[in-house]
Amino acid sequence: MHLKFITDNWQIFTAFATAIAYSYRQIIATRKGIRALLRADLIRLYNKYHDDLGYCPVYVKQSLEDEYQQYHALKGNGVGTNLYHALMALPTEPQEGEQLC
Repeated sequence: MHLKFITDNWQIFTAFATAIAYSYRQIIATRKGIRALLRADLIRLYNKYHDDLGYCPVYVKQSLEDEYQQYHALKGNGVGTNLYHALMALPTEPQEGEQLC
């Protein structure tokens, strides 16, 4: 009886499985895209605050912390982690004698 139900409704099961597979691929692509955007922003912040300014204001660190948590939740790799830790280790204000940019 169960086998007859499956064979009679095979097209429905096939369509359902196809829809699930498509949705899964879209979710994976979206996750990877968001992770790539978050990584790109971590790199941008690193270049600006670490390389150019040498300090990272508190308000940037607060935003950076949330951004990194989302990146890490999306299985971001060690590159983003290294950038995050380097930025968080920076002073929050320019060193004495340096100009504000």
